[in-house]
Order: sequence, then structure tokens, then C-alpha cells
Amino acid sequence: MRNHRRGVTVFEMIVVLAILIIAAAIATPTLRSISGSTPLNAAADTVKARWAEARARAVAEGRPYRFAVMENTGKFRVAPDSPEFWDGTDSTSPGGNDGTRPPLVVVDKLPQEMRFLSSADAAGGQGQADGGDWSCPVVFTPDGNAQQDAQIVFGGEGVRPLVLRIRGVTGVATTSP
Repeated sequence: MRNHRRGVTVFEMIVVLAILIIAAAIATPTLRSISGSTPLNAAADTVKARWAEARARAVAEGRPYRFAVMENTGKFRVAPDSPEFWDGTDSTSPGGNDGTRPPLVVVDKLPQEMRFLSSADAAGGQGQADGGDWSCPVVFTPDGNAQQDAQIVFGGEGVRPLVLRIRGVTGVATTSP
């Protein structure tokens, strides 16, 4: 007579459940770090694309273009580096256009709650809650270079900050944590 076992004991179920809980505890931090960097990478890609666009327009139009950020927010702005575009009225099409191709003026924000960090925030301090004036990290000249080396730092809630640097002479953008 054969003795067939028909089921599992409570002890066996507890062992399997314990193994699943341990595996989930090991995998959760890894999954969070993977999904947490996605919005940060999207923000870096957004800024790099706007830098490339500003640089191309500076060369094409023969005038400098400015990329400015509002610290502690996700807002940024690209426009010609000329007073009529930066007089504080936040206009996107000032008068006096000479009939040629209109200048590039972009006011946008970083994706998914990302924000440009102030120096205090990047060092782990507390920054102001809202941004104030535009700070100008990069001006692209008509020869295609940036006026100087520059960097911006951005991040978000629960995400390690990311530093985006641009070399003035070459215009090469690099990122580092």
C-alpha cells in the first residue's frame, strides 16, 4: 500500500513565505533606485536638448543665447541674451522683430517634480521653498561655445542630486551624481 501525501504542512507554507519576504526585501531597494533615476535622467536629457537647441540658434542667428534657471523650482528659460528678453516681464515675443525668423524663446519646466537645486540644497542644506529670479548658468556665443564652464545641480524628493556640467570651449555636457 502506497502512502500519498495530499497537501502541505503549515511549517512548509511558513518557510516558503519567509523566503518570498526575504527576496522582496532584497529586491525592493534595487527597484527603487532603478525607477528613481528615470525622472532624473529625463530631466538631464531635457536640459541637454535645450542647451543644444540654444547653441544651434546662437550660431544660426549670430547672437548669444542664454539658458537660465529658477533655483528650487523646475523652471528654466531659453532666450537671446538681450535685455528685451530678460526685462522681467516674462514676455515670449518682444517687439522690434526685423521680419526674419523669430527668436527662440522657451519657458519650460523639468519633468516629474524635479527641480534645480541651490548650492545649499546640493550640499545637503535647506534652500528656499520657492524660486526667485532667473540665475544664468549658461550663455552660448555665436561661435557655438559657452561663455564659460558651468554646472547645474538638480534632483527631487528622495532622489540623489545629479550634476550637469558643460565645458565652455567644447560645449560638451557631462553628468555625475
